[in-house]
Amino acid sequence: MYIIIGSIATGVIITLISFFILNINEGVIGGIAIAVFPYLIIKMRQQAWVTEIEDQFPEFLRALADSQAAGMTLPQAIKMAQEDDYGRLSDEIKVMASKISWGVPFDEVLTSFADKVKSENIQGTVSLIVIAHHAGGNIIKILESAAESARMMRGLAKEQASKLGQYTGIIYISYLVFLSVIFLLQTQFVAVFSEITLPTAKETISKEAFSVTFQNMLIIHGALSGLMIGKMTTNSLFSGIKHSIILTAIGYLSFRFLISSNLLSGILG
Repeated sequence: MYIIIGSIATGVIITLISFFILNINEGVIGGIAIAVFPYLIIKMRQQAWVTEIEDQFPEFLRALADSQAAGMTLPQAIKMAQEDDYGRLSDEIKVMASKISWGVPFDEVLTSFADKVKSENIQGTVSLIVIAHHAGGNIIKILESAAESARMMRGLAKEQASKLGQYTGIIYISYLVFLSVIFLLQTQFVAVFSEITLPTAKETISKEAFSVTFQNMLIIHGALSGLMIGKMTTNSLFSGIKHSIILTAIGYLSFRFLISSNLLSGILG
């Protein structure tokens, strides 16, 4: 937490100084990167942890149902499950086994686990198990049904992500098209535009002003396009931050070292 707070404070300070005092666009970009990058890494690691637990949770419920069918009690079933390899879920299973051995009710153990993971799929499955358990249902059938439900929900989520993944390619291609338009404007038309004097202006607009405007347009477009990808594919703006970084980097580096330096136009003749 202190690392995140420190990085955000440092990034904000660098961004403000670069923008208002030094007038350095690269400093603004660097400040934003410093502010966002540590938080992004932590959230990505957390999301990977949740995703792996979601993948293994149906198998865990199935193992509990099979152990119950073999005549074991729930505490025995969970202790047996902790001997198997469920990836990152194994550590949470050990915690659940310890709580049950201390006399904590099964419903509370599952609810506490769901609250810790903070996954909508797992919380929904756990809620179904708790409600059915309180209603006095057959715990074996409850666990089997919950395992199948969790597996289906996870499969549907993956299928939806796969179908919506095509929009990622479409947005990337549209950004490259926009980058091509900026290339044409910068290399073919800026020289003409810079010689035009507006009626309300006393002097012509400099080429540097055009370059700064085009560069900022690429950065803003890349950042917003990345967030759009996240919202469309996973319904989360956060998941689009990595795409924002990639697109922004493509746009900035292409403009900085290929377009504005006239390197690409020189190669093409």
